[in-house]
Amino acid sequence: MRLNEATTLATDRIVLRPYRRWHVPRYHEWMASEEMQQATASEPLTMEQEFEMQQSWRLDEDSKSAFAPKRLLTFIVHSRRTAAPDPNNDPKAFLDAHNDASTMLGDVNLFLHEADPETDSEDDGTRRPEAADSTTRTPRPPRAEMEIMFPPTPSFPARSGLATHTLQVFLSYAAAELSISPRSFFARIGFDNEKSLGLFRKLGFVEGKRVEVFREVELVWPGESDTTWPWEREPGWKYDVVADPRNEERD
Repeated sequence: MRLNEATTLATDRIVLRPYRRWHVPRYHEWMASEEMQQATASEPLTMEQEFEMQQSWRLDEDSKSAFAPKRLLTFIVHSRRTAAPDPNNDPKAFLDAHNDASTMLGDVNLFLHEADPETDSEDDGTRRPEAADSTTRTPRPPRAEMEIMFPPTPSFPARSGLATHTLQVFLSYAAAELSISPRSFFARIGFDNEKSLGLFRKLGFVEGKRVEVFREVELVWPGESDTTWPWEREPGWKYDVVADPRNEERD
């Protein structure tokens, strides 16, 4: 997650902060839930393992293969405190107001899938097999896989719109920061995860393919624009980017 290691995103409703050590105990509580383990296809970890995982994410040590998915972004989602100052006027005080686990809502992640030039290329089917060698293939652009988790908590009431708003901010930031098209984004969701399926469909994602062996559906972005998301054209749309340097002793 080095890409956003020192970056926080903020709107009038949410604050997306880099995953820090002080987040781990609350995150561990969430993941101790059998419901969350099933929803995220995760195995339970000890607290020590959770701290080790946070460290590996921060240092981006979880990708061993050149073409394995790389976790580029990890944010912990906080609800914004109404009394917090404007981050543009006093960024330190703003961050201090969201510097504990009490406002944590969930997390959101992005994995980048780089195309393997040996196996993954564009081909319109018009070339003879002997002509379709490595010098004539057009590489596919990378694909960006999203994951979002909002465990049931009093801070996250049903139908509040916070998960939708979080994804809008996250997608806008990720597309701009990585310079990739909205069409590159996708999510893999279990057949039975109606909440997540509904969330992405509400944003405009549609079913791309079904993987019966894993009981997953891939949702993709069908929009016409290669450069913008539809909500970015709405009046008043914005989010703030706040410098958030890591505290070596605490973070």
